[in-house]
Amino acid sequence: MPARQLKIADLLLDLENPRISNASGQKDVLQKIIEDQDTKLIVLAESIVEDGGLNPMDRLLVIKSPDTEGKYIVIEGNRRFAAIKILNSPAVLTGLEVRAPIQKRLEALATEFDLSTVEPLDCFEVKDRAEGAPWIHMRHTGENEGRGIVDWNSVARRRFIGRDPALQALDFVVTHGGLTDDEKEKIGTRFPITTLDRLLSTPAVRAKLGLEIKDQKLVTKLPADQVMKALRRIVRDLVNKDVVVTAIKKVPQQVDYVSKLKGDLPDLAKKSGKETSIDTFAGDDFKLPTAPKPKPKPKLTTRKVLIPKDCHLNVKNPKIAEIFKELRSLQLEDYPHAVSVLFRVFLEQSVDDYLTRSGISLTVMTKGGAKDRSLQDKVKEAANDIIAKGTPKKNLDGIFKAINHAENPLHVQTLNNYVHNRFFSPTERELRVAWDNAQPFFEKLWP
Repeated sequence: MPARQLKIADLLLDLENPRISNASGQKDVLQKIIEDQDTKLIVLAESIVEDGGLNPMDRLLVIKSPDTEGKYIVIEGNRRFAAIKILNSPAVLTGLEVRAPIQKRLEALATEFDLSTVEPLDCFEVKDRAEGAPWIHMRHTGENEGRGIVDWNSVARRRFIGRDPALQALDFVVTHGGLTDDEKEKIGTRFPITTLDRLLSTPAVRAKLGLEIKDQKLVTKLPADQVMKALRRIVRDLVNKDVVVTAIKKVPQQVDYVSKLKGDLPDLAKKSGKETSIDTFAGDDFKLPTAPKPKPKPKLTTRKVLIPKDCHLNVKNPKIAEIFKELRSLQLEDYPHAVSVLFRVFLEQSVDDYLTRSGISLTVMTKGGAKDRSLQDKVKEAANDIIAKGTPKKNLDGIFKAINHAENPLHVQTLNNYVHNRFFSPTERELRVAWDNAQPFFEKLWP
């Protein structure tokens, strides 16, 4: 049974996953996992993003696919693999029935996801399902008289928590830091404790905070209120996602982040000769500020048309300019089919006009003579030409990902389906997302 390090593209979800009834294909099995897990899938995705990857103690159990050469079926770890697939490419949700709050949260997490934190994926190959069955059974059926995973009792949990400096710091802030009820609720629901641990494990960070770790205790020579300032700020930044794990993974990033806390950094001149463990501070040791009032959340309104009002393109071709004007005025709710067709026309004619202006041919020579280039090839050609003229490639990531992922709403085949497939209909949201991803590209086509 060899260990394997595989990429996402090498793996398939298990159509015979015991959590669900047999599925008909990869999209169907993903749909059923989403229905089965619901909000638990969000919690798992948050853990992967905020903790910087998967639990290093767990590996996916795989078998070779009997149907697809070079592919492996995940027979244990389908929840984790499904979450990673979605984080890596939220477009896989296209066409699935997903509750709006869940889809919105998964797409937001995907913007923070760093593929390098999980890929290559640690896997273990067994020759067939029968060989993997005992291990899967042991994992999912409790302690099995000691053969499975045995839970800690309450004393063991206390011993573990008591020797963890990051948890000491978090308890310190929650108990004495004057946090709002909303902040405390978020911490109770989900807090990236491993990120806080990563910060406090760095000596240069602790030096700026006036802290040290001795015998697994977080200690200081500063007064309680001086220690509290920076720790409270860090906890708030983490719980409100003002800083994420990918921004402070390396020591220089951590030191830079803490240095910028400025007014929240302690006055190290106030150190005394007495060293105190922070878990011994009591309420009388603090001079706490009044908890700030939570900022009202801005009301978000969904635009009713494809192109946002603040998007202005210098379209000089009269016909294309008229199409652009219609796309700015047609209501998505009333005319989704008309908008999708015009969008496809606007894309191709804009690219054709740009390539012509740039002296790039719209045809390619074949053995049978000149042939019109495909829309996908023309989009790539235009994007590469824009990059060659000085635009950073990352500015056009939206269009490159769209034309390379078949399930993306801006993929050429999807746009063609809007026009030619009588069984394929666009949604308002798909069209808005497609435009938003492509807008930087259009702005370069029509500067």
